[in-house]
Amino acid sequence: MLAVADTGTGMEPTVLRRAVEPFFTTKEVGRGSGLGLSMVYGFVTQSGGHVDIASAPGHGSIVRLYLPAVATASCPKPADATALPAAASGRGAPHATALAVEDRSE
Repeated sequence: MLAVADTGTGMEPTVLRRAVEPFFTTKEVGRGSGLGLSMVYGFVTQSGGHVDIASAPGHGSIVRLYLPAVATASCPKPADATALPAAASGRGAPHATALAVEDRSE
């Protein structure tokens, strides 16, 4: 599961129901295509997972992507796994990893 949260304006229930529709957006013309969530939704569901979006006006949103587990890795291991940092190689890695992204486009 991968979760992405924001502290934005949040979504009304009517907007939330349409959030993954292709080309649906509440932004003004030229401020977005409305393809982001629909592309994520398509990728996740085609991969056998599902998407959960929780949002409330004035409280931001949380998008959770649930991807299926795999029995084996699909990528070959690097030739020298000892050169990887502990978190990347799985040795001593924490139970969860957080990725913080800041959007300064406005």
